Amino acid sequence: MCHPRPYGGSSSAEMVVGFASADDCAVKPLTSSAAKWGKRLFIGSILIEATVDNVQLYFSQFGYVLDVYLAKDERKMCHRGSGFVTLSDEISAEYTSQKIHRILGQTCQ
Repeated sequence: MCHPRPYGGSSSAEMVVGFASADDCAVKPLTSSAAKWGKRLFIGSILIEATVDNVQLYFSQFGYVLDVYLAKDERKMCHRGSGFVTLSDEISAEYTSQKIHRILGQTCQ
C-alpha cells in the first residue's frame, strides 16, 4: 500500500513549483520542536501532469493546506513527481498520512 509519509528533511535540489525565484522556493526543514515530523507530509509518485493546485485541492479535504512543495527538475522544467504538503495541524497530518491517496488517478505514496 502506498501513502504519504511524514518527512522533516530537505535537500538543496528540492524547490517549490509556482514561485518567482529560487530563494522563494527553498524547502525549509522543520524545527527541532517537530519531534513527530510535525505537519509536513512527503508525497511521492505524483503524475508529472499534476500541478500545485491539483495537489492543494486534493489535500484540502483533510484540513487547511499551508504549503505545497513539488521537487523541481531543472532539465525538464517540470516537477520530479514528488514533494511535500504542509497541513495546518498535526492531527490532520497524522490522519492524512494513514490514508491512500489518488491524485489525477495516480496512487501516491
